[in-house]
Amino acid sequence: MGSNELPSKLPILDFAKEDLKPGTSSWLKACSDVRLALEEYGCFVVEYNRLPLELRDKVFGVLKELFDLPTETKLQNKYEKPLNGYVGQIAKLPLHESMGIDNATSLDATQNFTDLMWPNGNDRFWYVYVYCLMKRTSRFYLTVSLTL
Repeated sequence: MGSNELPSKLPILDFAKEDLKPGTSSWLKACSDVRLALEEYGCFVVEYNRLPLELRDKVFGVLKELFDLPTETKLQNKYEKPLNGYVGQIAKLPLHESMGIDNATSLDATQNFTDLMWPNGNDRFWYVYVYCLMKRTSRFYLTVSLTL
């Protein structure tokens, strides 16, 4: 892409369809769409409107709490896998921060993560993240994983 060209619009894939089951024509199309998006763009935007706005607001609230923690605390989140813990404080990407939770659908793993970030506890984070968010998105996560 030349420096004067605008990037193409990222593909938007809808994973909220009721008929998205392995083996169906809609499933095969979704798999093809994922493959094409990754080949062409390296990523895609997901349309998944099954999360109530109230839950989204709660999730963003607890994520703000997480990223407002001191850098020293966030740096404790380390894993063997590259880019799967705290990623931040990068000179060439000064505004970038990300936080991965290894095995995020496991109750024990997310409780351990919560205890690491908040040694005195943070039931609100754990409840909103694990119980509310993961309960609603685990089916979505599995669906996207199976299309890859």
